[in-house]
Amino acid sequence: MGCLPLERTTNFMGGSECVESYNNVAMSFNDKLKGLVEELNKELPGARVVLSNPYPIMMQIVQKPSSYGFEDTAVACCATGMFEMGYACARRNPFTCMDANKFVFWDSFHPTEKTNRIIADHMMKTYLSSFL
Repeated sequence: MGCLPLERTTNFMGGSECVESYNNVAMSFNDKLKGLVEELNKELPGARVVLSNPYPIMMQIVQKPSSYGFEDTAVACCATGMFEMGYACARRNPFTCMDANKFVFWDSFHPTEKTNRIIADHMMKTYLSSFL
């Protein structure tokens, strides 16, 4: 996804904005995956395959963070919020934010627990009904 802090940080020519070409690839992939799921449902009459696509809700969070109680989407909670991942983001890091709930991303690649909870709740409400 082109709106990850890592991608925005390295988007020097785009002024640290989201990398739209990456977003377009993600949307294209999900459209193709949707077609494959439809084919599987035709080929496997005894099975029910459902595609749960978290991309739209994630983009909604990134584009309107305050609607979800977030303060920052361009950088992550960890250290400088631009490049760090993994061990560089240990809670003992003195540069890691005090309240991860204000950030969409924990490190430059992974969503925070709060973001994951919002996405999971949305997925359950949106796609679980396909099985009822």
